[in-house]
Amino acid sequence: MGACRRRVAGATALLAAVVAASGCTGARRPAAPTPTGPDPLASATHTAPPAPPGAVLTQRGDETRLGWYAQETRLTVASVGGGHFGRRAQYPVDGRIFAQPLYVPALTVGGTPHKAVIVATEHDSVYAFDADATGAGAPPLWHTSLLAPGARPMLAAQDKVANNQLCDTITPEVGITGTPVIDWRTGTLYAVALDVENGKLTYRIHALDTGTGKVRRSTLVTATVNGKGLDAADGRVSLAPSRTQQRMGLTLVDGVVYAGFASFCGWGIYHGWILGYRAGDLSQAVVYNSSPDAYSAGFWESQAGLTVDDHGHLVAVSGNGPFDLDRGGRDAGDSVLTLSPQDGTLRVVDSFTPFDQECRNRHDQDLGSGSPLPVPGHDEYVLSSKTGSVYVLDAHRLGGYTPLDDPCNHKERADVDRIKQELTVDSVKGGMWGTWGYWRSGSAEFVYSGGAQDRLTQWRLAPDGRLVPQPVAQAPLAFEYPGAIPVVSSNGSAAGTGVVWTVDQTGGATTLRAFDAADISHQLWSSVTDELNRFQVPTVADGKVFVGGQRHLDVYGLSP
Repeated sequence: MGACRRRVAGATALLAAVVAASGCTGARRPAAPTPTGPDPLASATHTAPPAPPGAVLTQRGDETRLGWYAQETRLTVASVGGGHFGRRAQYPVDGRIFAQPLYVPALTVGGTPHKAVIVATEHDSVYAFDADATGAGAPPLWHTSLLAPGARPMLAAQDKVANNQLCDTITPEVGITGTPVIDWRTGTLYAVALDVENGKLTYRIHALDTGTGKVRRSTLVTATVNGKGLDAADGRVSLAPSRTQQRMGLTLVDGVVYAGFASFCGWGIYHGWILGYRAGDLSQAVVYNSSPDAYSAGFWESQAGLTVDDHGHLVAVSGNGPFDLDRGGRDAGDSVLTLSPQDGTLRVVDSFTPFDQECRNRHDQDLGSGSPLPVPGHDEYVLSSKTGSVYVLDAHRLGGYTPLDDPCNHKERADVDRIKQELTVDSVKGGMWGTWGYWRSGSAEFVYSGGAQDRLTQWRLAPDGRLVPQPVAQAPLAFEYPGAIPVVSSNGSAAGTGVVWTVDQTGGATTLRAFDAADISHQLWSSVTDELNRFQVPTVADGKVFVGGQRHLDVYGLSP
């Protein structure tokens, strides 16, 4: 009830009436039916689609989002820290790059094979570049605009959203934010683009030929579900582009391309949506709404992609919003959800919701600023969020919800939730916007956190997968908001090859840094790359590091 009271307090009289009608002030009406019965994927075995060695075809490398580039032989502790590593090329583009660069090691363009890097911009463009080119101003292999005829990208200073407000989380333009995904087998890249058509914000999902950049198919993004949320009309809740921002990386699973949606700046009445489109013809296959009988609970995870488990389930983390899954409802704010496609939607087959969920929702401390790290060999997820608590979850029994009276006065407790391990509030200083890094060296396993007011921190995993509470090492410099999202490159587990890479905004500029993965108190290298560009994830492939900037893509590597 606390979340409902908070919403009414800042609402107009009309909105307050809608809130009352929705059931926040009284008993809820029965929800629309949801899929039931056995989990259709419970006994399934999912195998990731094939890809060439070293390819980066989706956000953080593959659908596990592990972020460990384990086939890197050239970038070692000695070579990166030896004075011969630096920026080797800069490719100009037409807008800011928020999506992670993708890498295709053998892309044939015009009959010639190339090692290619592909990037998407907020000006609604997609580019392919030769990753081996050097110097400034290298021309693209191809360039495609996804703007509809006569359309333009959203302008943050001009185009109002939700309740007639401006949103400046991404400036000056908003176009393609979520990292595209590439289907290697069919040579197809999928991207979701936002533009302004006849004065209205409009989303489309596009399928591009990776060899030519030509658009094969496009589909208008729309969605409707049964519900009685605050914006429902005639028992239906519909996706409103003016209140819905697409930031999550796209995910391709079993022939369906998924995209997650949240809000513009948290303004207005919005919902969390996960939409799935058949890769073959872009027909809509899945529509899921995480708050059909209330509001919010968006999916954005600091621009991560949906995680895929070894059964083919989607694993997602929602943000602020009401929660009633424990009472048979459908509203899933601040929750880790294991989702199975069924009957045109996604069925929640397992979940975890912190005991202090109501307090989180009340104070904008959403769980969904973080994303789950699946730890290899341990069947577990490591997760943190805005509060800086750390959760280690059993991937096959997430932990459900254990309520506690007056949770705001107990938020520092770590003994309430029924999970594998929990570290208390502010274990990651300033909270986490993003996910963890992982590396294994011999029998030693490490994870790395990059808090919003914390130094990059290295934690050892015990043999049972729990974190040893006392960190192994910390980097010399504390990050500023929103911290950093670490990835690791190495030649497998070979000693001396592990490098942790981060992009942070400390000191008012975007900086790429490299650390010794065995001891991150040893910073190997750093360089200012650009002005502020948050939630950047570097791509490491074939001896190079790719980082998106304001109007260019930077390529770093070793001197010839």
